[in-house]
Amino acid sequence: MSFNDKLRRSWIEETFSKRECVRFIPSSRDLHRCNPVCQVCQNLIRCVCGRLMLEHSWKESPPPTAIAPAAGQDGTEDWSMELHTRVSPTDAYGTIDFQDSATRVCRAKYVRVAVDTKPEALLQLMLREWQMERPKLLLTVHGGCENFTLPPKLKQAFSKGLITAARSTDAWILTDGINTGVSKYVGEAVKTFGGHNLRKRSTVGITPWGVIDNNIDLIGRNVFRPYQPLGNPLSKRACFNSFHSHFLLVDDGTLGKTGCQQGLRRKLEKHIQLLKIHPRLNQRVPMVCVVVEGGPAIVSTVLDYVSHNPPVPVFVFEGSGRAADLLAFLHKQTDIDRELDEDIKQDFLVRIGEVFGVDRAEAFCLCSLLLECMDHRQSITIFDFESEDHMAPDVAILTATLKGTKASSAEQLNVALAWDRADIAQKDVLLYGQHWQVGSLEQVMLDSLVMDRVSFVKLLIDNGMTMSRFLTVDRLEELYNTPLGQTGHFLHHLVEDVKQTSLPLGYRLSLIDMGLVIEYLIGGAYRSTYTRKHFRATYNQLQDKEGRRVSTSSLYKQKKGLKTDLQRSRSPQVGPKYATWYQWRGRVEPWSL
Repeated sequence: MSFNDKLRRSWIEETFSKRECVRFIPSSRDLHRCNPVCQVCQNLIRCVCGRLMLEHSWKESPPPTAIAPAAGQDGTEDWSMELHTRVSPTDAYGTIDFQDSATRVCRAKYVRVAVDTKPEALLQLMLREWQMERPKLLLTVHGGCENFTLPPKLKQAFSKGLITAARSTDAWILTDGINTGVSKYVGEAVKTFGGHNLRKRSTVGITPWGVIDNNIDLIGRNVFRPYQPLGNPLSKRACFNSFHSHFLLVDDGTLGKTGCQQGLRRKLEKHIQLLKIHPRLNQRVPMVCVVVEGGPAIVSTVLDYVSHNPPVPVFVFEGSGRAADLLAFLHKQTDIDRELDEDIKQDFLVRIGEVFGVDRAEAFCLCSLLLECMDHRQSITIFDFESEDHMAPDVAILTATLKGTKASSAEQLNVALAWDRADIAQKDVLLYGQHWQVGSLEQVMLDSLVMDRVSFVKLLIDNGMTMSRFLTVDRLEELYNTPLGQTGHFLHHLVEDVKQTSLPLGYRLSLIDMGLVIEYLIGGAYRSTYTRKHFRATYNQLQDKEGRRVSTSSLYKQKKGLKTDLQRSRSPQVGPKYATWYQWRGRVEPWSL
């Protein structure tokens, strides 16, 4: 084991914990009243945590000698995670090697963590230890946990739309990670549309440790474990879906019980949203909740998302069943007056009871929650795959993400820029008659050039951006001094060769320097405009006494006589990388005043 592996191992064990039940509280006290506890009791009666007596750890408390309460005691002690579980360093993390695919190697990172783990520690694990790429979008998928059937066309729309949206935006997908219900459909979508390079997957399963079948096989520190995700049809436990790339196994000390992962998942989602979408942009990572089918708990989940400030957009696939169809129905019925007629409401209550199998009182509570969701209907998008005028599902998901929040048009444009989705920006952001603050589009153009978003450069020019006014001396020099990996160092080395001296640390390249580089590369057959006497004189006049340049607005007024090759060539799609190459070829000198 290398030194780095040892450091990683120690950090994981110091940071993450597991929880084990250490106090046996029988879930039923009527089966046996023997004293002392017989072997039958030890192998039949389960604790409230879900484990048998023999499966408990007795390091901190002795095993019970009797199950029935003593005389004078009512025996009504309630099991509590805080009181009846012991915290210790995690003992299960490493790599899962799935054995169900003969054609492709499917592996996933995993770690067992306590339910009260801090989300910032999880994010550090994902970004630094697992080296996942920073997301530009968070797709959290909710729906039914049990197996259900989707219509073929809807399954195609969901699979292709979800993966296309994720791949085009470098998104993370969050699910429950099990091989049933909506998580299984997500895995099938990754398998069908995710491409052959499965190492670039960012599909994270946040799964209860206690519901995983044969989870004891995963115990080990920094281990490599083969796993067969077929499962026992007679078992009530669940299996992993093999097309997820990472698993966070949430442990609250129980066995066979679901739901403990939801709180930690929500905290992690909020923490991911605090990340910047791109180093050059101030926007944070957007998130959208995708709903497919689902039970009564999904209604509360949707309400939590849309009532948050700022709201989290919810994208519902109509026709998938149960909760999704109820949300879609109510969204359409409240479109005009936002009030349900009494007869429609009564029919809707009956429908809720039939769909979820609940009594009228519970159906009334669910109806109230659904109507509360409609108070935030602007954050809910319904996708009807049978509609003739519906857009492509990936475009619909990304559009819902932009429109479902309270972000301004400039913020939406920056998000679309980070995604490199000019089609989304053109359709939903750069609309005719849209008012933009002075200078806002110029900053987007500068970001587009630095980030090499050629389609956005063309889009901005098509929407009225004038390159002759945009490419000032300040902006050109900012482009030349923008770090671009090895290219930036290469330009500094060329300037040092031309000047035959070492540049000081933090030296800022000027247009005159770039003119010397062009002449150095091309030779005596070309004279750069930047090195001509009249340009040098004008350039020096634009410096104040402290050597700083005056505002770019005055530059345009001071110098109208200087014409540029860029204005004559009209090559607006030249990004910083391409601009340098064209100058070396002697084709264009992109400067303007």
